[in-house]
Amino acid sequence: MIELNAAELLARLRNFEDNFVERKTSGDDKYDWVKTAVAFANSAPVDYPCVLYIGVRDNGDIEERQVNLDSLQKTFNKEMRAVYPPIAYLLRIIESEGRQALAVIVLGSVSRPHFAGPSYVRHGSETRVASEEQFTELIASRNSKTTMLLSYKDKEVTVSNVRRLSTMTDESWWSPDPKVDGCNQFYVTFRQGKLFQSVPLSRVEILFDHEKDRLRLQIMVP
Repeated sequence: MIELNAAELLARLRNFEDNFVERKTSGDDKYDWVKTAVAFANSAPVDYPCVLYIGVRDNGDIEERQVNLDSLQKTFNKEMRAVYPPIAYLLRIIESEGRQALAVIVLGSVSRPHFAGPSYVRHGSETRVASEEQFTELIASRNSKTTMLLSYKDKEVTVSNVRRLSTMTDESWWSPDPKVDGCNQFYVTFRQGKLFQSVPLSRVEILFDHEKDRLRLQIMVP
């Protein structure tokens, strides 16, 4: 986590040209605090420190009516538990002219996108919070190739390794036929019994095995 010292935090408090600074009063809707933190994580350059000030007016002045900052920090931490995937942040207390406020430092996140609440999936007859793996698959499913592969999750597919030579094409078939174990925007994982193998998605070409009525995948081998 990138540290900002007290002087830097006070300077940014009054910098109204900084797009990654937000000022909220202690009485503002607590959900607005969460939305701002999530927006910072999703929008700022990766690892760039953004600051959400709580207990500060729009003009940059710390509120005259002081609140219990320990209680404020606990409330903020509680509200942030709804964010998914979780984001990293650091709480700091700032002081100016004898008044105190809370500064929340949030970094632009490499794990974006984040949401101000969990994603839900169905598991049988139950609605459950999506696991990290399920959430990743939901995001990756926007890719059409990923969508097709995930539609065959836990199903057998026909797979071959293909090497294109100067005068011919060499093709070797996987045996036994693997099942698609999972897929994200980077790679697809196959399962053959207790063995697992992952292949970069960029090397996978999708066809259809009409004889067996299922996907046929060609893995392009250098």
